[in-house]
Amino acid sequence: MPFHAYGPSVDDEALLDALRQGHDRSREPGEPFWRVPSSFLWSALYCGGRLTPATVGGVRYLVRTIGEPGFGGDDPALRQAAVWFLRDVAGVALAGVDRAAASRRDEPEVRQWLAAYLRGPRSVLEWTEADAPGEVLLAAARVDCFDLLPEVFAAIEPMLAASEPRLRISAASAAAMLSRHPDLVAHQPRLLAYHLAECVSDDPHHRASMLLGAGELDGAPREWLSDPHPGVRVCAALAPALADDSEATAVLLGEATKNPAVIDMQAFEGMVLTVLPHAAAVLAERLCRAIDDVDRLLPAAIASVPYGATYLDVGEEHQMQAALCEPYLRMVFPDGLPSAATPAQRRLAAALAQHDPAWGRDFRTLAPPDRYRASRDAQAWEATFSRLRLPNDRSSWLAVAQADPA
Repeated sequence: MPFHAYGPSVDDEALLDALRQGHDRSREPGEPFWRVPSSFLWSALYCGGRLTPATVGGVRYLVRTIGEPGFGGDDPALRQAAVWFLRDVAGVALAGVDRAAASRRDEPEVRQWLAAYLRGPRSVLEWTEADAPGEVLLAAARVDCFDLLPEVFAAIEPMLAASEPRLRISAASAAAMLSRHPDLVAHQPRLLAYHLAECVSDDPHHRASMLLGAGELDGAPREWLSDPHPGVRVCAALAPALADDSEATAVLLGEATKNPAVIDMQAFEGMVLTVLPHAAAVLAERLCRAIDDVDRLLPAAIASVPYGATYLDVGEEHQMQAALCEPYLRMVFPDGLPSAATPAQRRLAAALAQHDPAWGRDFRTLAPPDRYRASRDAQAWEATFSRLRLPNDRSSWLAVAQADPA
């Protein structure tokens, strides 16, 4: 019997059938959160990139059904969600597979571990070193998903001609990811042309989404660096092929200085750039890689201080909770807080010292939504200070702001 992130695959197909039919019900009292059909995809079958044997079954199910006219019932978002799920699974599989480990899936030690695990399952998040045989099965699941990707592409490709713009966005992004597979790379030139052709849309969210896909396909969409919408300009400038382009870097710096949230949900009237969930963080990280002049980065760094918590790619950990300012702090204070500060260091320290959310407060006085947001922001600042080995007290930053020039 296969298993997913939370245990044996007892009724996986029933949950997937409910999703296909559009019955994405609310969670019943006491029911695990992952048993809501749409949540099941990401929590149980994806689980932050931990692909399991049940993930393989889920991918096969969607390959068979996702193209059906009635998939998702009356809710078109369910088909789009399934496409994004397939894209995410493809991204993990394409990041690397271990066929040597996968080849051990039928060894007695692995079979014995599986039999014992199915009698007393635990979340894969709780596994220990004793579960090493189980890791063999996760490696095998990645290999199996990788080998299924050409079939996934065949199921997704017809959706590039869908009448619904949002379905075209998700299908185009999934197709761009899938085209990294060795058997699918020949499709990349055609997919790049498709993405750029879709940029004739009057909808800036549509243009921005397609430009992100064009960037993934090694396109250099310089034509859109002068687009009327600032978020579209930024998405064009983020293309890896424009990493050394001075005009693209100027676009990124200018927009980040004016508004770090230029490509967040609010910038596109409530629609997120699904392929770029932490867009402001990606922009900050890209700027810090491209520009080594602290004085030039300073306006963007100061503008980032009031921004709320986000997630950054930090070291070997992916998407660690952080303050948006973290990449800039790393650039401006590479050796910790100085005793004799530069003008740039004094200015950024002063902006941070004046930012109350960085220093915590009594959250009990706030309404629940504000309390959650303030608590999350405070935790993000604490994590940032800890990673960068910078002091987590306002007085230290005030001292730098008032320090003698270096």
